Amino acid sequence: MSVPGPVPPGPLDLADYVGRPVLLLGVADNLLAGAILVCGRNSHVYIDGLDRWPEEQCNRPFEVTGVLAERDSDADLRGPDGRPRQGIGRHYVVRDATWTPLH
Repeated sequence: MSVPGPVPPGPLDLADYVGRPVLLLGVADNLLAGAILVCGRNSHVYIDGLDRWPEEQCNRPFEVTGVLAERDSDADLRGPDGRPRQGIGRHYVVRDATWTPLH
């Protein structure tokens, strides 16, 4: 995998980076569905293969590199009859991820 350039700061559409190597800067956090990197006010990505960040790493800044993938769909949140279903819908995952603390 070639060394990626950083994804520009600010509002971004992660869909533009699917299938590409990425370098993301953000803050580590845990959700019920797994470990995430919060990359902005409304952007976060899951870290493939990492169920949870250790407590001492939560809320700390990290640099994460890997290949960005899209999983599932918002359509998965509706059953065949149109009723709402539980789930997280479309979300982004960093595959083959490596991470480095920034402080």
